[in-house]
Amino acid sequence: MIQLTQETRSGWCVVGVQGRADAEAADELEGALRAALELHPKVAADLGKLDYISSAGLRAVIQAARAAQAKNAEFAVCSLSAPVQKVFDMSGMHHIMRIHGELPC
Repeated sequence: MIQLTQETRSGWCVVGVQGRADAEAADELEGALRAALELHPKVAADLGKLDYISSAGLRAVIQAARAAQAKNAEFAVCSLSAPVQKVFDMSGMHHIMRIHGELPC
């Protein structure tokens, strides 16, 4: 199960993600990130409370990053939890998108 929040900080729309980003939640995650990108030029996905991310969850984040790039918006992933950081490191996500230790705003 995934829980999503949204708030604005210093010009960034921060989408907070909590729980598990698995195959069941991937479409919801991608939809929330894309919806934020439609309304805001800067979007950050706060993954500090994400316990697990599957390949489907990774795909959702990648698709959001690509959507941001296509519309010249800024997209960042930040505050990765330890298990999610391992998955991002193993999959080379730092080559695909900006990853911050803390929120960029």
